[in-house]
Amino acid sequence: MPDAHVLADAEREWAQASQANPALYDGWLTQVAGVHRNGHGGAVIQGFRCSYRWYAAQAGGLDVGCRPLGVKGLARCGDKVLFGKRATWTAQAAGQWECAPSGGVEPGVSPEQAILEECFEEVGTESAAVPRAECIVFDPVALSWEVVLSLKFDREAVAPKTNEYESLVWAHPASPPGELTAIARRILALLC
Repeated sequence: MPDAHVLADAEREWAQASQANPALYDGWLTQVAGVHRNGHGGAVIQGFRCSYRWYAAQAGGLDVGCRPLGVKGLARCGDKVLFGKRATWTAQAAGQWECAPSGGVEPGVSPEQAILEECFEEVGTESAAVPRAECIVFDPVALSWEVVLSLKFDREAVAPKTNEYESLVWAHPASPPGELTAIARRILALLC
């Protein structure tokens, strides 16, 4: 729950956001409480269950302190990376291109499980290898922590089972298909 001094504002923002975008729903997400290096080249992510409505309430500029855990796939097929153009109805970065697939991590689900589910829904196929966590980065635009996982594909086939992307395109990372989200630019700079 947001602090008492912003609770009424957060409820009002949620009501406006859900009225403007009926695709929004109030499910559960994993709220990040802390990210710390573990001393062995990895990280420890501390999190707890939180209502999506508090994250969505921040879209209007109100900051209630919600920092969800998300996943970003860096899907590769040969020297190409999979990019998805976010649908205009999505709450974050509508119409921009990102590394695909991506999504949120629900409580009790590992980042590896989450990216595999997103891969099946948003790409319509499975990775040829087990996803590998590469890094965790903070997205200052979306106000979320993102675990970036490598995915490998044997062919460039896509058959999405959702409409979260207007388009999916395999392209060389140095020649993306359009305007990238800030986090996609950061991921490509770190890992490509």
